Amino acid sequence: MRAHIQKGPQILELLKKKSVGLQHCKPTSSVCVLDSKDAAGSAPCAHSLDSIPGPTNWPLFGSLFELLRKGGLKRQHEALINYHKKFGKIFQMKLGSFESVHIGAPCLLEALYRKEGNYPQRLEIKPWKAYRDMRDEAYGLLILEGKDWQRVRSAFQQKLMKPTEVMKLDGKINEVSADLIKRIGRAQVNGKIDDLYFELNKWSFETICYVLYDKRFGLLQDNISQEAMDFITSVKTMMSTFGLMMVTPVELHKTFNTTTWQDHTAAWDRIFSTAKLYIDKNLKRHSNDNTGNFLCDIYHQSHLTKKELYAATTELQVGGVETTANSMLWVIFNLSRNPCSQAKLLKEIQDVVPAGETPSAEHIKNMPYLKACLKESMRVSPSVPFTSRTLDKDTVLGDYTLSKGVSISLLDLLTTAPYMNSDSKPSEQP
Repeated sequence: MRAHIQKGPQILELLKKKSVGLQHCKPTSSVCVLDSKDAAGSAPCAHSLDSIPGPTNWPLFGSLFELLRKGGLKRQHEALINYHKKFGKIFQMKLGSFESVHIGAPCLLEALYRKEGNYPQRLEIKPWKAYRDMRDEAYGLLILEGKDWQRVRSAFQQKLMKPTEVMKLDGKINEVSADLIKRIGRAQVNGKIDDLYFELNKWSFETICYVLYDKRFGLLQDNISQEAMDFITSVKTMMSTFGLMMVTPVELHKTFNTTTWQDHTAAWDRIFSTAKLYIDKNLKRHSNDNTGNFLCDIYHQSHLTKKELYAATTELQVGGVETTANSMLWVIFNLSRNPCSQAKLLKEIQDVVPAGETPSAEHIKNMPYLKACLKESMRVSPSVPFTSRTLDKDTVLGDYTLSKGVSISLLDLLTTAPYMNSDSKPSEQP
């Protein structure tokens, strides 16, 4: 009993709120510095990681409860904006077991990117790795690091990044887009669509599957394939469940087989089984003539293993459902809020594409304003609030020395959104 009494003050001290650092008495400098640790001597004012300000850091939970009180992960972009305004261009935050340093100054982002090596380290997505390890599946481009990432990326980039190759896909993309326009015409009621985002999800799924598997699933028709709908639902379930396991130990969820872990693994099971089925069908269908087919070309020319092909293609399909639809939704929303830009874009399209013709990749070469609209929309309304990096060496960033292994969240939204330099409220989800 005496031993427990003696530990009382230690326990009370542990439960005290942690200090948010030195920025209460010293604001973040406006100087953008990014050098390796061996050059830190040239920045004598550099402070330690503990000096970086941030929201209240409770033991075990960090700022998790504060974030949940402000709307949770669905409203995290607003919380990050407020923290940026309060603490400056650099702040640190702990959400459960996940710790990161957030930066929001364009000059710091530029400097960080310039100092990256050939193989940038991204945030480790532990729930996805845990699933792949449990099911003995390969890692894809979203999980791989280093030379393995470069090897798999090289296998796909010739087909997906080379302009001359992408131009060959315009026929398929136009075919699906035409069906989307017809679908919107049938679904609209008094000029309104009940769930435009869901329609765009179906459009993006149909497009990426047509590119990958040379197969139409009919999602934009009135009679929808249940298998394809299950895939889209599984992607949404997977995306909605992995966030919690990023801020709480995934090993804990796996050990106790929590509902979150069950839903997450079941979603990935459906995603992988669907992708594998159509990859195998595609490879078998073109086994005698494997030239000119997207997956066959990649599989036979790159020497990827079958598991690597499964993993990388599955992630492409997942990305095609979620991020493409999200980006297109914001493009439509931003154009609707700017009728002058919308009219200017329409005029450019009418000037370039002859009446009665379908737009092609050749036409897009002469549409600089279209490209500008897409880029500007993605600049002010990025698909994700932040991207991430893990430092591969000790680094001086601004006024602070950050150690190797520190996770950096690059707040793209904060550096580009027009309301960051004004008192106007950020727009709601369209």
